[in-house]
Amino acid sequence: MPIRMPAFKMRMRVLVVLVILLVLMAILGFAPISLDHINDKLLHSTCFGIFSFTIYWVWNLDYKKNLGLSAVAMLIMSFGSEFIQGLLPYRTFDGYDIVANLVGSCIGILLACGSDYAWTSWQERKRRRGGLHEAEYQRALMDENDLTDDEDRRFDSLEMV
Repeated sequence: MPIRMPAFKMRMRVLVVLVILLVLMAILGFAPISLDHINDKLLHSTCFGIFSFTIYWVWNLDYKKNLGLSAVAMLIMSFGSEFIQGLLPYRTFDGYDIVANLVGSCIGILLACGSDYAWTSWQERKRRRGGLHEAEYQRALMDENDLTDDEDRRFDSLEMV
C-alpha cells in the first residue's frame, strides 16, 4: 500500500522572493564580510523576521498549517545558521544570535498570521457584501423582466385583435 503524501499548494512568486532572500541571507551570514557599523542582533532579527514573514506565505494552506510549517522551518534555520557559522573559520558561534533569530522569526510569523487574518476577513466581508449586491442586481433584473413580459403580453394581445 503506497503512502499518500499531502498536496502542498505553493505560491510560486513568493517562492522566488524567498529564494532571493535566502541567497541574500546566506551572503550576509556566511561570507567573510564585516558589518561593524550595523548592530548584529538587529540585523539577525530583521532578516529572520522578513524571511519568516515570507516563508509563511509560500504555502497556500490554512493558517494552522502555514503556521506550523513556517515555525518548524524557522526553528531549523535559526539554530542551523548559527551552527554553520560556528564551523566556519572566519565566523563565530553566538548563542545570542540564536535568540535574535528566534525573536525576529516570532515577530515575522505573528505579522504574517495577523495579515492572513486581516486578508481572509476582508475576503469574507467582500464575499458577503458581494452576495448582497448580486442578489439586489438579480432582483432588479427579475423586476425588469417582469415589466418587459407585461409589455410583450400587451403587444401580443393587440396583434391578435
